[in-house]
Amino acid sequence: MYRVYQRAEELPGEWDDLTGDNFYLKKDFLEFIEETDPCGQRYYIFHHENGEADTILMTYSRSRFNLFMFTPLKASLSITFIYVPLSVTRPGYAGREELLPEVSRFLRSIKGYKLFLNTREDFSLPGFIQTTTFPRCVLALKWKSLDEYLKDLRSSYRRRYRLALKRSAPLSFRMLENNEEFDDRLYSLYEEVYEASPYRIEKLGKAFFQGPQTRIFVYSLDGLDVGFIQLIENGKELIFEFVGFDHALNRQYDIYISLLVRIVEYGINNGFTTIDFGQTADEAKLRLGTRYQALYALLHHSNPLVHGLTRLFINKIGYKPLDQDHFHVFHHKNNLQKSEVT
Repeated sequence: MYRVYQRAEELPGEWDDLTGDNFYLKKDFLEFIEETDPCGQRYYIFHHENGEADTILMTYSRSRFNLFMFTPLKASLSITFIYVPLSVTRPGYAGREELLPEVSRFLRSIKGYKLFLNTREDFSLPGFIQTTTFPRCVLALKWKSLDEYLKDLRSSYRRRYRLALKRSAPLSFRMLENNEEFDDRLYSLYEEVYEASPYRIEKLGKAFFQGPQTRIFVYSLDGLDVGFIQLIENGKELIFEFVGFDHALNRQYDIYISLLVRIVEYGINNGFTTIDFGQTADEAKLRLGTRYQALYALLHHSNPLVHGLTRLFINKIGYKPLDQDHFHVFHHKNNLQKSEVT
């Protein structure tokens, strides 16, 4: 059995008890997302017969989503997502998973396509088909300073990042004291990156960047903001959210690469153990020394014929990751984890 809630403010305390380290499913964050990106979010809590909460999830719908974004094909489809309505690396569910057969029955009853994003390889739902999506790029931090990190790099990578820091030296770097300072200029830099991206899932409004949940750092040139990074501190994990930069000035000042190095520096200096660099622009992030952590998507259509056809082409629409072993970033050999893509 389950209960459905229309608004995050209605969620009982047991919701947050089940979220674990999934920052994006916390009640206060969901309330904020409702304000900045309302898209008909619904929240579900599945209970055992004894009333104990077991599994939570959220859904929302998009009417024009390209299911074939990793291929040359284009098709605007209506899809119900089990996912947080942001470009993040966490799923839109959490819990002990004992009631997943019931969860699956409920989701399969929803008309049309359902897309369950960012799951583990060993996670499955009866009746759903699995494919790959963007892997997460994660950097495990073991250095005591940025200089120690740079010295650990192979010479070609070290030269590249020292050059980026040299080119960006004329820029001033600051943290916004109040995210309400995130103005139209900074938002235009986000839009510039968004429009240049080959994978545009959803576009966030300016209000998202003005919320208090994140830290925003800005590069400026003679008083003009030319780049920014947005970070979330999630316990010992640092999460890279979004970036914006002036493409016209990027070549001269190496803004983007320098901002990535700044993230590494901030993570090291503030005692984080890992940095989640997200899922896109993976080549630049693999060059930092990140390693892939594989993520998957589950797909189902309520029409048996459409679902059967989907099963036939599912392997052709998944994301094809880069060969991460091509990136010999450090002097030492990286130890691969079981969750990494090989």
